[in-house]
Amino acid sequence: MTAVAVAVGTGVQLICDGCGDLAVANGCGLHDADADVVYVAVAEVGWTGSAFARGPHRCSGCSSRIPVARRSAERVTGDAPPTGRVSRHSLSSVSLVRVAGDVDTEVVAELRTALETALAEHPRIIMDLTGAATIDSVGLGTVVRARQAARRRGGDLLLAAPSRFVQTVLHTMRLDGAFPTFDTVPQAMSAARAVAPVAAADRR
Repeated sequence: MTAVAVAVGTGVQLICDGCGDLAVANGCGLHDADADVVYVAVAEVGWTGSAFARGPHRCSGCSSRIPVARRSAERVTGDAPPTGRVSRHSLSSVSLVRVAGDVDTEVVAELRTALETALAEHPRIIMDLTGAATIDSVGLGTVVRARQAARRRGGDLLLAAPSRFVQTVLHTMRLDGAFPTFDTVPQAMSAARAVAPVAAADRR
């Protein structure tokens, strides 16, 4: 393991797998005793790596040396190439956006485009997370902004089948009440079609 709880409720100590450096995320470690989830701790100290305590994790110095070739290629080609992990479907009264794999920086540009296109078709969007295990801060920000845009148009963004990890992140960031969440896509579809447009006073 490359992350250890310092003390209950106080933080998480991270160990860089590249150079062995140590960092402590004070008081914000999203440490789950069962799943060893340390997503918030990793994000707070600016490190990269796994959302889980078993790692690997890398400090900012080690991380900056790894993706240089990738960043150079992206500067030449513009945006990162599509991953093929995001799909969009337009249904009768709702748009469905499905993500296969983690909702992270590698897929966020593709996800943003899919959500914007979906919103142009319908103000109510279902995001199918059946195949998404984790979400990072960039992915979460993208989803939150899409939800705000949907609500400004009188719609909403519903989450279907979020993993335990995604639910834990939402709870920790106090966003669990912001998204209607359902166990399955059919349940989300039924709810989306039954709910009246969001009142203007609630569009925030």
